[in-house]
Amino acid sequence: MPVSAERGLTYTPTLLGEHRRAFSGWLRSSERREVFTLAGNTGPLMQEEARAYRGLLKGEGQVWSFEEGLRSQAFLSPSAMVGNAWAVEAMGRFGGCLLMEAGASVTFPVGLGAKWTVAFWWKRQGTKDRWHHHVHRAGVGLSVNGAAVPVPHEGGFLVVDGAGQLPQGAVTLSNAGAEGELLVDELVVLPWVAPASWVAPWFAAGESFGAPYPYHRASGAALYEPLPVLGRVGTGRAVQWWEGGALVLGQEFDFELQER
Repeated sequence: MPVSAERGLTYTPTLLGEHRRAFSGWLRSSERREVFTLAGNTGPLMQEEARAYRGLLKGEGQVWSFEEGLRSQAFLSPSAMVGNAWAVEAMGRFGGCLLMEAGASVTFPVGLGAKWTVAFWWKRQGTKDRWHHHVHRAGVGLSVNGAAVPVPHEGGFLVVDGAGQLPQGAVTLSNAGAEGELLVDELVVLPWVAPASWVAPWFAAGESFGAPYPYHRASGAALYEPLPVLGRVGTGRAVQWWEGGALVLGQEFDFELQER
């Protein structure tokens, strides 16, 4: 999350337990733990960036880690399947993963609109190839390992129509052809277009999307140690500024990261 330097980041502690005094005046404590709420302001953002950050904080979208079968973190299961595909343990990029035989496909009924992001890690079973990270973005195309490719969506296993949209808003992964079994891990489906500035760091981080999603891991120089957090969006404000000789209208908003 971008943090406005003007307003900074505030830390509010919450005690799990209480401090109180007995009739005799002795101080009694039932404190078990102290958790923090980190609060800040994003500073000016373009509209598309602000939409993405809001969705990320609110936990919009679905994530399949395939640790416990084919259900997402929100318990969404596939609606259709062709051929053989199933969840397997200890073979994925982050543990469990989806294994698809040659010619198989799996459809997840996420009901997305015109704006969406679909990302996943994949590799061929039985090869020494490294895991590849694919990010598909509506209206933009495919990025592989943090870099955009010239042919939109082709070779990315995601089924799109002639206009580059998801048929009926569903995410279908297809292992077409006869190149062997496909391993897919950490399938992330978001109902907004991830900003271009996210793609390369997403691959470079080499981490799972959530802890589990919608929780995330907050880290950085501003924190003593990494924290599992849940986001919350606060008040937003419309702002405008000059950029490249043109007046740009965007927004900024307050946010909180609450320690789990």
